Amino acid sequence: MNQDINEAGDEVLRAFIALEISDEVRAALDRLQRDLMRGEARVGWVTPARIHLTLAFLGDIFAAQLPGLADALDAVAEGCPPFAFDVAGTGAFGPPKSPRVVWAGVEEPTGALVRLQAAAAVAVTGLGFRIEERAFHPHLTLGRVRDRRGAADLTSRLESFRTLRCGRVEVRRVLLLQSVLSSQGAEYRVRHSSELKGA
Repeated sequence: MNQDINEAGDEVLRAFIALEISDEVRAALDRLQRDLMRGEARVGWVTPARIHLTLAFLGDIFAAQLPGLADALDAVAEGCPPFAFDVAGTGAFGPPKSPRVVWAGVEEPTGALVRLQAAAAVAVTGLGFRIEERAFHPHLTLGRVRDRRGAADLTSRLESFRTLRCGRVEVRRVLLLQSVLSSQGAEYRVRHSSELKGA
């Protein structure tokens, strides 16, 4: 949505908490998307420069709430050490005949990613924000399927990339991002960055 002002004069913005990905992974996902685009499916592909790993979607918030969110994320990051995850494999949410979201998989066997997401979720819900209650399924969204045409071809192509490895991401900070819609699609602005400082 476009920036708006509520009746009290406070800016309303769409925000979420996320992790950035490495240039290596971004380049690999760009190549993957190009291969998938050769198929028949109609997919709204996410521009590689905008691909990220979402930890929590906050939705519309007031700008006045940003400092509290920043403090909460700093506290979470203070107790979380840097870690890494691998991007590997592909899949889709939804049934094979009608996939909805195309994604690249995330592998982090130590549990550090899950613990970080859980801590961030507890922190923001403690501030009164509502986030999705379903289990965290770490992934990188590559695109959203527009209709069922070409679904079988897309499912087959995704299966062929199930063992693809796209590289590693070193996680050193958590980002509070603002989503701004433009004629070119959503753009993301960093509103706060929390460095991971745990031992």
